[in-house]
Amino acid sequence: MKRILIVLLLLGLCACQKETLEDRLRILGYTEEAIQVISSLPEADQERFTETYDEHYSELLTSPEFDKDHLEDYLRYYGMLPNDKMIEMVNQGVLNENTLSRMKEVYESDYYIPAYEELYLEYLDRYPSVRQMMEAVNTGTYRPFFTDIKETDMSKGYLILVNKYYTLSADYEPDDLVQVESAYGKGQLREAAYEAFKQLHDDAYELGYNIRVVSPYRSYSYQVAVYDKYLQKDPVEVVDSYSARPGLSEHQTGLCADVSIPGIYIDDFGEYEASDWLSENAHRYGFIIRFPKNKEDVTGYIWEAWHIRYVGEEVATDIYERGITFDEYYACFIEDHE
Repeated sequence: MKRILIVLLLLGLCACQKETLEDRLRILGYTEEAIQVISSLPEADQERFTETYDEHYSELLTSPEFDKDHLEDYLRYYGMLPNDKMIEMVNQGVLNENTLSRMKEVYESDYYIPAYEELYLEYLDRYPSVRQMMEAVNTGTYRPFFTDIKETDMSKGYLILVNKYYTLSADYEPDDLVQVESAYGKGQLREAAYEAFKQLHDDAYELGYNIRVVSPYRSYSYQVAVYDKYLQKDPVEVVDSYSARPGLSEHQTGLCADVSIPGIYIDDFGEYEASDWLSENAHRYGFIIRFPKNKEDVTGYIWEAWHIRYVGEEVATDIYERGITFDEYYACFIEDHE
């Protein structure tokens, strides 16, 4: 009888120990589902979750992708990346200290686009910096220019994107084009862009800068003639660096213009004070320098100090303050990603 009592007592103690572990886990805040997972782990691993607690451990333990064979790595990288991303990368065997620091920068970036996550990982080590990699992935410039050209999304209004990946139809012509008065230059612009430019011109003129429209709206057929003319003197790869192919020209939007000051060749505009003023103040009127310096890899074009694009004051100011191109701004803040 005494031996039976001892056995029963030992069994009771064991039951109490198991109950005590579950109670401790509940008190700490684990969900019942997480407690079941912990209970299935070796005893040494069970204790790890009672010694160090984090409110998001339950999320980690109950993830559909959780694999207890990778527990050591999960805990090693825990908290350094979002749980689901960290688990996925550990399971794939692609997470190491170098990848961790770079992907952490990706997830914390203002320019992170969830739909491009696999591409970020694929191209993570192909660029000198994470910023350059994200810029290339977001704008699609990790691919050769003119790859998979799509019709631009006309629902974006003044914020439509036209570049070496997004095209306008041959018959597109804005329905609100207005004639540029001779005091401001020549040609046609969409009404909103023209009204903004007049204010820009007048303010610049008071400071001694007579900035005028030289080349605004161009039809598709006009751009055909422009592009073909350049091909007569330069090879196509050179022409593509400074002139848009028909359908891929922003001039067809009626929202951009090449500007200059009287008496100079337009290519020299960037050497004058008027260009500096324009670069620093265009955003106040809703314009951006569409092809800025050192962004050829993104825009596909050489620096054009004279090429301004109307996007509205709010967006132009945001682009200016961020120091990014319209291509990247569009990808991160305008484009719809499935």
